Amino acid sequence: MNCLNQSCDADDIEKEDNFCYKCGHWTTKGFSFINNKSCVDTIFNGAAVKKEANFSIMISVSMLSFIIFFVISLIRGNDLYKPFFYLKRKANSYIYGYNVSILNTSNTYNKKIVNSYEESIKLIVEDITSQSWKCGHEIETSQYENKIQNKTSIPIISLCDANDSVSKKIISVVGEIYDLFPNISGALTNISITNASTNKEYIARFQPMFKFVNADEDIAKYNKVNKTQILLNSYYFLNEDIMDEPISSVVGSGWYVNDATWESTIAHELGHYISFTMFLRQNNLNNITFVTEENEEKINNVMNDFDTGEFSLSIIYKALENYNNKYNLNLNIEDFALTISKYAGVKDKNGNLIADETIAEAIHDYYLHKENMKNSSYEIIQIIKQKL
Repeated sequence: MNCLNQSCDADDIEKEDNFCYKCGHWTTKGFSFINNKSCVDTIFNGAAVKKEANFSIMISVSMLSFIIFFVISLIRGNDLYKPFFYLKRKANSYIYGYNVSILNTSNTYNKKIVNSYEESIKLIVEDITSQSWKCGHEIETSQYENKIQNKTSIPIISLCDANDSVSKKIISVVGEIYDLFPNISGALTNISITNASTNKEYIARFQPMFKFVNADEDIAKYNKVNKTQILLNSYYFLNEDIMDEPISSVVGSGWYVNDATWESTIAHELGHYISFTMFLRQNNLNNITFVTEENEEKINNVMNDFDTGEFSLSIIYKALENYNNKYNLNLNIEDFALTISKYAGVKDKNGNLIADETIAEAIHDYYLHKENMKNSSYEIIQIIKQKL
């Protein structure tokens, strides 16, 4: 059969082809077919109509499927997507080689209108709760979180994906510290499990100021919000096989006070928070959460003063004086700190004692040993309780 395009040199065209395989022009059969009225009627009344009907059915089924999915989403809410995030957690565990948190605790927001401390707290809580549905929460963990939030007035505690045993131990540490120091509520905004930038960067960490809302905005136009938080490294707190090992296997013997555990390091971090709380109150501040044009300069100055470490150093010097007088000794400040732990005696790059670590370890010692704490820790604790 021939192509009707005289300039086309196609050959061996199949006899049933309506169009040339080479140039696309009519073949003799195709030209005859399209000029036959009965054939045209067959096209419009037969196969084409059936295809159109099939297409309509496909659209209808798709719309019905979408409606069903939408209704199920309304009924089930975020629970509908939990299997996806379960698989994502498992995939992350395979990729990293250990369990990681599915939450992002580093979110920041700009151009938000915030008019009060209460609204600031609401934003902090919503940032975490809006993600927490992704967690594989055990019911007991949620109950522990709610109970300790009510007891301590910490706005939000998120132990996402921590198992019941670990959660219970963490909550126990927090609750007991607040029993030992009942006047410390007000400045801590959250305790959260997070992914550190490196898996061994820290076990737990106190962060006095995390610029959360409107950090880069003009204070004359937008008030700002800071978090004051304690972060727990997911590398440790979400991996039972790691926490089954003694903490000395990571930090070495004697680094922390005697009998330290993974969970008790939270007492150390709460010790930093207690130092910070004392300093804020000395400067007539309850917290640094809600920042306005009126208080921004004061908050910045207070933070700069706190970073010098002089406040914590003054407490250690006073405790040292009391200790030497009581026991008729003449220890210097470095040796005094080292009676608590190696961490308590850690120095900065200039060779100066980091007194805030000394205070944090004294509180860690007090948490673990109560009246059996080191005598040096006792002198520090006495000064702290006077200031609170």
